[in-house]
Amino acid sequence: MPLDLTTISPKGRDRYLRIGRAYGSSDTLKQANKTLHALDSHASALVDGGFASEDAVLLEAARNALIDAGVGRDEAAGKKRSTSQAYLAATTEAKAARARARSVLVATHRVLEDAGCEDAARTVETALDRASVLPDDAEKLATQLDALRATLNREDVVEVAKKRGGMTASLSLASASASLRAAAEAREGTGTQLSTEQMDLIDGIIVTLCRAARNTARLAAASQSQPALLKAFALTHIKPPSRAVEDDGADEAPATG
Repeated sequence: MPLDLTTISPKGRDRYLRIGRAYGSSDTLKQANKTLHALDSHASALVDGGFASEDAVLLEAARNALIDAGVGRDEAAGKKRSTSQAYLAATTEAKAARARARSVLVATHRVLEDAGCEDAARTVETALDRASVLPDDAEKLATQLDALRATLNREDVVEVAKKRGGMTASLSLASASASLRAAAEAREGTGTQLSTEQMDLIDGIIVTLCRAARNTARLAAASQSQPALLKAFALTHIKPPSRAVEDDGADEAPATG
């Protein structure tokens, strides 16, 4: 069955993309092969635990899509892994800078409002409202960081903010914004026959399904007294790089075996 990515809902795409960005396609391909090999022998043991035959079909289709895209035959997979790690690090840095800046601006707003500086206080409040939602998109997040930095550096805000860490926050925002844009641009240059987003989406599907198979195997191993299932479905190649990128179905501890 060919993989049809157009049938996935926007919410599902966002979930898969969030997960897939953290993994290299060479690793997800290896894990898909390992899990599919285990399913050849143990698929029936997983059915009653929630992993259906349709899930195995989807996993195989996603694996085949990576192979068709050239993963495993060229250097694109390795390059994607390094750029994915850089992107994840840049995103983490950006989120930390955003949190720091918002904290400084909240304190600054209070002081300005108490002092009766209504226009400046209103400006800060508006900036905080506009940056209240954390964007998923790298460019939108970088733009948000730029806006927070502009507010911190306003003439009627900067002196109050400076006493509360505003200068450090401003420098962090500038660095994080530049790093995030550079990492995002690097990721866009690592595509093969598929776009980077499509590769991330496929990686996310594979990681999600392999996690689901492993979790179901864990239950089956206990209820059916088949400890061999744990090793067969171990997440050998996709151990989580960060708790922050895992979804609700992720393992509670790194795989063994």
